[in-house]
Amino acid sequence: MIVVLFILWIIFYGRFTTETILLGAVVCSALFVFAWRFLGYSPATDKKIVRFLLRGIRYAAVLVRETAKANLYVSKLVYSRRIKIQPQMVFFKTKLKSTAARVALANSITLTPGTLTIVLTDDLFCVHCLNSDLAEDLSGSVFVKLLEKFER
Repeated sequence: MIVVLFILWIIFYGRFTTETILLGAVVCSALFVFAWRFLGYSPATDKKIVRFLLRGIRYAAVLVRETAKANLYVSKLVYSRRIKIQPQMVFFKTKLKSTAARVALANSITLTPGTLTIVLTDDLFCVHCLNSDLAEDLSGSVFVKLLEKFER
């Protein structure tokens, strides 16, 4: 935390001089001690925040990748000479405990072309899939695995 505060100090102050560095070190150290003593800050908090951010970035990257793959699949279905779609309603349960994780999963499914979350009740999902290929293993998808890591 102190390193981040010091970098922000240098960026916002706009000059990189000896006085700026010394004053920044004193102010950042004082702010760090204040946060540690009175706000309940600990270095473990930084670890949790960094871990959470890295997992969030990974989840966003996987969401973009899966959306691109599904876009290609749906485009292939739409532009083929014979459209062979077999719409299905799929019901599945998940082991996700938090409401936020279940809502994130429902939104991720909906954002992925060819699938639409229709109902989310507790841990039961009802998903409409454009084709049976898209309906395979929704309960064990990469989104579920990543969200389970978030909950740990």
